[in-house]
This record gives sequence, C-alpha cells and structure tokens, in this order.
Amino acid sequence: MTATDWMPHDPDRSASQIQWVCHHAVDRSVLDLGCGNGRIAIPASAISSRYVAVDLDPEGLACIAAETGRVELVEADFRTLDLEEERFDLLLCLGNTFALIWDVDEAVSLLQHWRGLLGEGGMLVLDDLAADCWAEVACGNWAAGVDESGTMQLVWAVDDAVLAVREGDAVNLEDWELGQEDRRMRVWTAGALRLASAAAGFQPPRCDEAGGVLILQVAPV
Repeated sequence: MTATDWMPHDPDRSASQIQWVCHHAVDRSVLDLGCGNGRIAIPASAISSRYVAVDLDPEGLACIAAETGRVELVEADFRTLDLEEERFDLLLCLGNTFALIWDVDEAVSLLQHWRGLLGEGGMLVLDDLAADCWAEVACGNWAAGVDESGTMQLVWAVDDAVLAVREGDAVNLEDWELGQEDRRMRVWTAGALRLASAAAGFQPPRCDEAGGVLILQVAPV
C-alpha cells in the first residue's frame, strides 16, 4: 500500500515536506495528528526519539505497522484525543488535514489544546495552506460547478471560504447549499490562520517555503 494523504500534495511538495520533517525530527518526540497511512510517519520515525501517530483509519495505521515498528499507533479522532499529560517537541498536522477544521472556533480551541502539548521550544507544523490553495481559488480554478464527467460537484458556503466536494451519488444538481452530510473544508487564508494562531497563544505562523510548511511556536508570556 502506498503512503498517501486524504488530499495529497504533488510529489515535489511531498518530498520537500518529508525532508523538512526528517531534518527536524532527529532525536525529538513527534505527535503526528491525522497521520494517514504514513507518508511522513514511516521515514520520520526512523530518526525520532519517539513517534506517536493518530488517525481514525485502521487501514492507514495497518500500513504503517507493516512498514515499521517504531511508531506508537493510536486509532482515534485527533480532534477529541486527550493527551493532557504528554509533551512533544513536534506536533504535525500535515497532508492538508487542518483544512478539515473548517469551524474557526473549533480551530482556535484545538490550537489552544495543541499548544499545551508542546514542550519548551516545541513547534506545531502545518501545511502552507494559503500558498497551496488560495491562489488556485483566486484564479477561479475552484469555482462552484460540476466536472465534465458529472461525478464531482464543488459547493461553497454563501458567506465564507468553506466548501465541500460531492462525488458519485452525492452529486445533486438541484442542491447548491452545504448540508449536514457534506464534508466541509476551509480554504484557510494567511490572515485567518494568523488570527486563529494569535487567539490560541501562538506566535504568527512562520513560513518555510523550501519545506512547504508553516511553523507555529508558543508566544512568550
């Protein structure tokens, strides 16, 4: 089984992220939130001091287990996982997973919780969502509509940068409003993420363009 994310990066961006994480994970403890089937976890766990990988998908976790025994696997929703007594050097939320946190209040709450899981000098690492996605939206490449095959429908919220992708039988040309059954995703702008980070007690996100990541560190008291 090939290690992938739910909304994968292009190969070059993926390779850059893996290289960045591996460089910073040497002899450090890592918590991988939404690890998928191990794109980051499999190579980075080989050089970290401790690697904890969390995901709801048992098949993804099984893929990691088949490749390495150095990962502590946790089948759980990372949004509700309780690790109050734990401290880590690196928290990873990659593979565009943070885009699934579409509600801003929930995002701030999660960021606050994650800040408490970081040890001194620790870092929260996210995809550079604004650079990866917002330019595509601004160019009109993510406009609402249905693809030529009629098997994929893109539906936007009427008042926010939130969308859902409907596929297969879920496509409904009579319905262009987001419903409870839609899997929502936020296209985070740099400004929105900066505000959410500040509200949660982090310094402004710092972009590492070569690695394709945003780095959040705890703001000084």
